[in-house]
Amino acid sequence: MMEELLADFVAETREMLEAVGGELVAWEAEPETGERLDAIFRFVHTVKGNCGFFDFPRLEKLSHAAEDALADCRNGDRQPDQQLVSAVLAVIDRISDMIDAIEAGEDFHAADDEALIDALSPDAAPSASPAPASSSDAATKGAKAASGPRSIRLPVNLLDRVMSGVSDMVLARNDLARRLRENGDQPTIDGPFERLSAILADVRDAITRMRMQRIETLFTSFPRLARDLSNELGKQVMIDVEGGEVELDREMIEMIRDPMTHIIRNAIDHGIETPSERLSKGKREIGLLKISARQAGNRITIAIEDDGKGIDGERVLAKAIEKGLIDSEDGARMAPAERRRLIFTPGLSTAEEVSEISGRGVGMDVVRANVERVGGSIELDSTIGSGTRILLRLPLTLSIIPALTVECGGQRFALPRASVEELVSGKRDHVEFAQVGDSLLATLRGRRVACLSLADILGVEARKSVEDATLVLLRLPGGDLFAISVDQILDHEELVVKPIAPAVMGTGLYAGTTLLDDGSPVLLLDVAGLARDADISVDTRTPNEADEDKAATDADAPREPVLLFIGLDGRRRAIRMNVVSRIESLDPSAIDISGGGAQVVIGEHILPLAGLGEGIPADTADSAKLGLFRIEDGQSEMAYAFSEIIDTAAIEQDIIPSESVGEIEGLTLIGGEATELVDSHWLFASHARVARVGEAPVCRLPLDDPWSRQLLRPLVEAAGYRVIGQDDDEDAAIALAAVESGGETPRAGRVIWLRSSPEAAVDGPESIYRYDRAGLIAALGDARSGGGR
Repeated sequence: MMEELLADFVAETREMLEAVGGELVAWEAEPETGERLDAIFRFVHTVKGNCGFFDFPRLEKLSHAAEDALADCRNGDRQPDQQLVSAVLAVIDRISDMIDAIEAGEDFHAADDEALIDALSPDAAPSASPAPASSSDAATKGAKAASGPRSIRLPVNLLDRVMSGVSDMVLARNDLARRLRENGDQPTIDGPFERLSAILADVRDAITRMRMQRIETLFTSFPRLARDLSNELGKQVMIDVEGGEVELDREMIEMIRDPMTHIIRNAIDHGIETPSERLSKGKREIGLLKISARQAGNRITIAIEDDGKGIDGERVLAKAIEKGLIDSEDGARMAPAERRRLIFTPGLSTAEEVSEISGRGVGMDVVRANVERVGGSIELDSTIGSGTRILLRLPLTLSIIPALTVECGGQRFALPRASVEELVSGKRDHVEFAQVGDSLLATLRGRRVACLSLADILGVEARKSVEDATLVLLRLPGGDLFAISVDQILDHEELVVKPIAPAVMGTGLYAGTTLLDDGSPVLLLDVAGLARDADISVDTRTPNEADEDKAATDADAPREPVLLFIGLDGRRRAIRMNVVSRIESLDPSAIDISGGGAQVVIGEHILPLAGLGEGIPADTADSAKLGLFRIEDGQSEMAYAFSEIIDTAAIEQDIIPSESVGEIEGLTLIGGEATELVDSHWLFASHARVARVGEAPVCRLPLDDPWSRQLLRPLVEAAGYRVIGQDDDEDAAIALAAVESGGETPRAGRVIWLRSSPEAAVDGPESIYRYDRAGLIAALGDARSGGGR
C-alpha cells in the first residue's frame, strides 16, 4: 500500500514541478503578481506536508525553508528579487533530484542542502545563490524521468465518457454478432470479428479498472484520526483495519469519506468509554474499533464496529420526544431497534454539550442521506454494554447499477435492485387488495402497503389488471415500503447508466437511461420519484407494528433451503438443497456431448448432465476443474454444472414463474438480489436416467478375447454394467461384439459393434472404433437410459 501512495506522491510532485517552473520565471518578470506567488507557495507547502507523512526529513527541511521565504513575500515582509528567484529555482531543482531518487529507490546524493537554505535568506550574498540547473541538465533530467514509469491524472468525467463509448461499442458488437449468426457461417468475417471482440473485452475491462482504487487509500487516514481524537478525549483506542485490498470506484471512495469519518468520530466520542469507565465494567482499558470491507458480487460491505457502551434506545427516544421529533405515545409503542434507529432523525443529538466533535445535531441523518445518495444502504445493530456495529452496503461503482428490468404496456423499464424488496404475484392467495378512496392498498403477510400501477403513473396502457399483474415491493431510503404493478418481470442485469435530457429528468420519475445488449433503450426509474408522484406515505402503520407483524410472519413462514451459485453463463441461480446429494469437482474432459445429450463420467458412473447451456465455455474448458451438483430424486440421478458456489440460503419470498416451461422455474429475491430458481422437476423429467441403485444392467462380452477382458471390461463396468461371457445363459440388456469376428450376433437386447479400424466399412453395420473411448461411453450411457435402438 505504501508503494502505491509513494507512486502517487511522485506523480503528483512531478506534475506540479512541470507547472511551477514557468510560474517562477513569470513571477520574476512580474513580482507583483500574487497569483503566481500563491501557486509556487502551494507547491512547496504540499511537498512539505507530504514529506512529513512519508518521513523524508531532508526534503521536508528544504521545502520548509522555501515555504518560509515565500511566506515572507506573501505577507509583504520581503520583496522578491532575482537572488530569491534563483535560490527558489535551485531548491526546486534539488527537490526534483530527490524525487528521482525516491522513485528509483536510491539514497539522496550527499549534496549541501544548507547552502541552498542559506541562499534563501534576505541577508545572503548574491554570490551565495546556487545556480539553477542548466537547460541541458533539465533536458537530461526530463528524458530520464520520461524513460521511467509515468502516470497522468484525468478527470473522472472524461473516464466516464470513454467508458460510455466503449459500452456503446459493446452493444454494437452484440448487434453485429446477432446479424452474423442469422446469416450463417462466414469464415472471412468470423475470424476478424472474434479478434475484435476479444480486444474490445480487454479494453472495456481496462477502462473499468481505471476507475477502481483499493479502499485502503481511504482506510489509511483513519488510524491517525482515531489517535488524535482519542488523545483529545482522554481515551485509549486501538483501530483494526481489514479488507484494504477490496477495490471500489474512485468517485465512490471520495463520496463515502465524510460519512465514514462521521461514524468513526461518533464511535470514539459517544461509544468507547474512558479507560477508568472500561475498567470499572470489567473491560480492557483500551477500546477496539474495527473497520473491515468485503466484496460480495457487485456490492461492497463496510463494517465499523466498536466494543463501547452501545446505543441507549431509551435515551435516544427521550431526546426525540424532548425535541418534539416524535409523539410520546408513538414512542412508547416502539420496539427497541426502532428506538435506536431514531439517531438517523434530522436534528437529533444525545450529546450533553456542544463541542467541535459532536452535539450540533448534524451527523447520522447526513450520513444516511449521503450513503443512500450513491445507491447504498446503512444498517445499525447495537447492544447496551457490548458495542455498536454499523454496516454500509455500497455498489462497486456509480456508473454500473444492478437493476431489475420489467415490462409495462409493451415497454421496458429498469428498477435499481437495491430498492427491490420482494417480487409477488398478484394472483397469490395471500395478497389481498382493498380500495380506500382513490388509493389501492395491498396486504402482504399482514403488512398493508400502497399499491400503484406503473402503467397509470407513466401514462401507458397496461396489459394486465393490478390484481393479475406482478407486484414489485419497493423500499424507500427512509425504510417505507410500497408496491407497483407491472405486466412482467424480464431479467436482472448490470446496466451502465447514462444521464438523460433535463426535460425528462425534470419529470422526477427517471434517474437515467441505458441500453440493453440488443441495443434497446431502457429508462431507469427513480423509486423515490414514483412515490412522490403518487403522493403516498406508504406504510399505514407505525414502524414497530409493521416490524413485529413481519417478524411473527417470517417466523411462521416456511424457509426452503437452497444453494446459491453462478451458472456457466454467469447468471445467479439457486437449486433446492434437498435434491443435491453431493458436490463434485472434475476435469472438463470427463464430459461428452453427443447426439444422445451431454453426459459425464464420475467415478464408475455415467450421468446425464445439465447446466451447460450452449456448451462448455472456452475459459471453463481450459480450466483445471469444473463444478458439478449430483442431484437425485430417490429413483434417478443426474449432474448439473456450475461455475461458482456463492452460499447457502433459503427461499422466503414469492417465486415469479417463468413465462415458458424449461430449466428455470422462476425468479425470486434471495439476499436482496434477483435469483433464478432451477426447476428440479423439469430437469429430472428431461434428463434423468434410471438410478444406479438396484440391480445393474447386464452386458455380454467375449471374455475369451484378451483385449475384451483386459481393456473393454473395466470400461463397461465403470459405466455401471455387470459383465457376463458370450456363453453365459443369463439374459443381457446389451452386448459388445467385434465387426471382424465373423460369428453369430450375440444374444442381447441391443448390440454395439466395434471395429478395429478408425474408418468405418461402407458395407458393414454401424459401428464404433474400439479405441474411441468417448464414443463407447456415450453409446453405453445411451443404451442404459433406453435411448437409440
